[in-house]
Amino acid sequence: MECAVVEGEPSAADAGTDAAEEYWDQYFRTLSEAGRDLDWEGRWTEPFLAPLRELGGAPHVLELGCGTGNDAARLADAGCAVTALDLSGEAIAQARRKFGARATFLVADMAEPLAFPDGAVDAVMSNVALHRFDAAVTRAIFAEIARVVRPGGLFLFHVNAREDRPLRARRYPVVRQVDDDLVLEQGAGLMRFFSEAYLRELLRDWEVESLDLVEILEEGTGTPFKYVWRGVAHRR
Repeated sequence: MECAVVEGEPSAADAGTDAAEEYWDQYFRTLSEAGRDLDWEGRWTEPFLAPLRELGGAPHVLELGCGTGNDAARLADAGCAVTALDLSGEAIAQARRKFGARATFLVADMAEPLAFPDGAVDAVMSNVALHRFDAAVTRAIFAEIARVVRPGGLFLFHVNAREDRPLRARRYPVVRQVDDDLVLEQGAGLMRFFSEAYLRELLRDWEVESLDLVEILEEGTGTPFKYVWRGVAHRR
């Protein structure tokens, strides 16, 4: 999930689980009180509908970092059975109020082992939510995704591209560089940027169908606002 600009010192979003949960609870509560939501509309889900349809039937999709459930609801409306997780209890409460009849929403930390048996789901989807972790945790999350997706199933994702780093730096000054592609941003906590080579190494247990660098333009000006990698991979 992408953060709105927050002024001040580095946030608690990069701290322990309790602090991060409190940060995101307040974040989503503040948006709700202002009559706003964190929703990129169909930008993230639309490219994934065709590969999901190719699985046939009503594929069971696990979404990691679902926020207030907008993308989960879109997949459900497209005929998928959806289980959606987020660390924030506030976000999940909002998702259940809005879409509770359409998907199963659970409070869970994707940095911990997923509470699903091996091969339990047909697909995992995560949209701009895998970027707040160090290298060891990032590798563990990708391994857990590979574990819970059945052979032939899908991993569908958008992640921050390395090319996005200078764009974000205009909005979130870098306080400290943690590793080559992980920085601590003022007001937004830890932020990882993915290169194509790093993604392909993380996806070594997958058949990568597509890995595309996507440029998102700012409305009104047409200038670059964000760069993400969009990936579609099949479990071997």
